[in-house]
Amino acid sequence: MTDTSTGPVTSQRLAVDVWLDVACPFCALGDKRLENVRAALPFGEDIDVTYHSYQLDPAAPAHGEPGTATQKLVARGMDPRQIEASHRHLTEQGHAEGFRFSFEDSVPSNTFDAHRFLQAARAEGVQQPVLDTLFRAYFSDGVDVGDLALLRDRAVEAGLSAELADQIVADADAFRSEVEADIAQAAAYGIQGVPFFVIDGRYGISGAQPSEAFEQALTQVYTEINAK
Repeated sequence: MTDTSTGPVTSQRLAVDVWLDVACPFCALGDKRLENVRAALPFGEDIDVTYHSYQLDPAAPAHGEPGTATQKLVARGMDPRQIEASHRHLTEQGHAEGFRFSFEDSVPSNTFDAHRFLQAARAEGVQQPVLDTLFRAYFSDGVDVGDLALLRDRAVEAGLSAELADQIVADADAFRSEVEADIAQAAAYGIQGVPFFVIDGRYGISGAQPSEAFEQALTQVYTEINAK
């Protein structure tokens, strides 16, 4: 009998592109949900996630004042009671996903330099751990993400090479063009808020959707691309 097999079948990998900001709590929550769903899916290792830069407040000062994030929201006209309720809800949802929000400690600094570290992490294949540490720095630990020295140490601890981290600290233009290109691409896509997830370059998901929504979308598209 002739063996007509052609060897093991290789599955098509699934690309997920995520636009987000380090200072966006819904981004932190949405990414944590995506990360947890991906880890639980049987084809999770076939999913490639790439993170892209977006700034909710590009005019934010380089260094914010500790504990003033809520004050800034109130100054923009938001109801303090609604802010408190939103923070309480996000804290509960974050806890369920293994993430700790500490809104009272957040320092509302400009996130552009944090995004330069995220872009550098992409170049070295360590985006996920670097993003995790950036989110924890901003939302859990009250770190000023406008402080390059602190960002440098956090990123290196998460796996970024010291050489590349030092380059970002020394050169204000290092990875600047990559950040700006992501922001421009978001505008071209019509993205007006984050998080925004693009699956297989075709399907968009906006906001920190429930885990079930991520599971369903990822499973559906992965099945489609592997049925061809």
